[in-house]
Amino acid sequence: MSDAPRILFYIKRNLHLPHVEPILRWMETHTPEVQVRVSAPPWIAPTEGLPGTGLTAAEIDAVKAKGLQWLPYGEIADWSPDATIMADADYAGLHWPGKLVNVNHGLISKGWYYTNKPGVQRENQGDLICVPGPYHAEVLTPMLSKPVVATGLVKFDPVGRGELTQQTARTMFGLPLAAEVVLLAPTFNMELSAVPVLADRARELVHAAAGRGDRHLLIKLHGMAPPVWQEMYRLLAALEQRIHYVDSADLTPSLMAADVVISDVSSAYMEAIALDRPVVLVDNPLQTRYFNYDPNDIEYRWRDVGVRAKTVDEALAAVDHCFANPEEKVDARRTYGRKLVGDIDGRASERAALAILTLLEREELVTKAVANS
Repeated sequence: MSDAPRILFYIKRNLHLPHVEPILRWMETHTPEVQVRVSAPPWIAPTEGLPGTGLTAAEIDAVKAKGLQWLPYGEIADWSPDATIMADADYAGLHWPGKLVNVNHGLISKGWYYTNKPGVQRENQGDLICVPGPYHAEVLTPMLSKPVVATGLVKFDPVGRGELTQQTARTMFGLPLAAEVVLLAPTFNMELSAVPVLADRARELVHAAAGRGDRHLLIKLHGMAPPVWQEMYRLLAALEQRIHYVDSADLTPSLMAADVVISDVSSAYMEAIALDRPVVLVDNPLQTRYFNYDPNDIEYRWRDVGVRAKTVDEALAAVDHCFANPEEKVDARRTYGRKLVGDIDGRASERAALAILTLLEREELVTKAVANS
């Protein structure tokens, strides 16, 4: 076959970009014959309780500034991709031909995805499902008729290659290399998030314990966090020099910069333990009222991997405990982390790219890419 395959990387929300861009970059380097484009659905701003879709004009400009070839949404059908790669299960929203590949964007899904529920059957509308680790493949493979491949977590590739370290991440944020760094990375649902528990008292996290030097707080909210939460934490960052509000769509640099991570039932806590960071897990008192709550999901079953807190005072004390006992629960972190992402070896994007090319029956490109890797 001599015709070059056309592959579209479809970004439903900005938080998906770090999960697909490394695959695109790998293809650009190792299979330059492949035509790649990036697109997104029309922008719909998030509102209270609704996540919104698409990219803003500024985000599209940022994509173009990185040298990625942008394809307007209205031109996708005419371009006729051979495959559409996305980091979500948005099959119903795609109205053009070609294979469909979900490379996923999280390690858990609040009862929606890595769980034995009927809604997971929607993945059979796709042609290939790439999941982060062996745990996810074990859950989904018996439930689906389509191939499930564990590739690793694509956005961790810079960590696996040694390009993103704690030192480089702290330099990125302008943090002192020797400081204590706490990351607050909550989810966005009112019933599940740590935000209603901590609120503006998160400011107290920067008050280092006696005799232990500087402490800094990074705040990385979920992309769908309510505007009032964003405004509150932006204000705290403006008022307190040691609080830093992170706007990036990619959580990984924040995780790498941190010594201790505070979260709730977000994928952030699973990513943190995969990177061997001690975690403080805030249990929102409304947690069980979440309409999709299932105590059998791993965000609840695996909470033994962190120090749990129900109140802001407990959370503050738990952070100090983690700094004083960084090796506590290290065996659980490493056991769960390997199940979640496998080996962090910098090659997840390669495995995903080769799986996509194999799906397209382009074995000549697979062979050439492997030979040149």
